[in-house]
Formats: sequence, C-alpha cells, structure tokens
Amino acid sequence: MKNYTVTITCPVTAERAYDAITKEMSEWWNPMSTQFQEVGDEAKTGFGGSSYWVFKAITLNAPHLVELECTESKMIIDSHVDPKEWLGTTLRFDISESESNTTIVFTHFGLHPELPCYNVCSGGWEHYIPGSLKNYLHNMGGNPNTY
Repeated sequence: MKNYTVTITCPVTAERAYDAITKEMSEWWNPMSTQFQEVGDEAKTGFGGSSYWVFKAITLNAPHLVELECTESKMIIDSHVDPKEWLGTTLRFDISESESNTTIVFTHFGLHPELPCYNVCSGGWEHYIPGSLKNYLHNMGGNPNTY
C-alpha cells in the first residue's frame, strides 16, 4: 500500500526546519499541548469538537529525522465510521540540507488510499505541508487550524 507523502523545499537550514517541526507545530499545523524535545514526549492536538489525537516522539534525530507515532485517536468526521483510524500510524519528516535549501519529505505511514478518511486527510496534509509549513518556513506566516 502506498502511504501519503509530499516533498517541500525551503530556503532555510535543516536546524530551522527541525525546530519548526518539533517546537513550532502550533504555528503551522494545529494547536499542540507541548513541544517534542525528547524521545517519548507526547503531545495532544485536535481540530475542535470532540476529535483529538495524541502523538509520541519515537525518533528525534536532529536535524535530519522526526517520527511521531499516533498513540490515541478519536477522529470524528460526519461520514467516517472508525475514530481510531490514525491509531498506530506514524508521521515522518525526513530533512536534508543542500547549499542553500532544505528539503522535507513528509510521509504519513498508515495513511493510504484504501482508508475511508484518505481524501479528507490527504487534502488536509496538502493544506498544511506544502501550504502552511512551506509558507511558515518562507517567513510568510503559517496558516494553522485555530478552532
């Protein structure tokens, strides 16, 4: 099965991209309950209402790799029947720096086209990664969910 993946390139250092992912998610994705500073750190997030997710840092290899595993999932979407669909999935950010740019390859392992939420969730990631995160790293401000 093919997992959702998207790549962006920004004129920042790998360290800057790493910080945006681990410490500043609330600025470009969603309000987070805390930052990811050490392996094992957990943060809760939601999109308002009764939906929420908890992510645990399973890999923090500064400034090259961030992996966050979904340890709790309560996804409530009108037409959706499995609120635990993200449970056990992993958000992976591979970060590589060249002379003047940094490339981030984002993969949501476990989010694939066969899942009922794929269209909604992949559409969300298209907004947040190549949209909000890229703009944030270009100093144009992020467009996070603020519910």
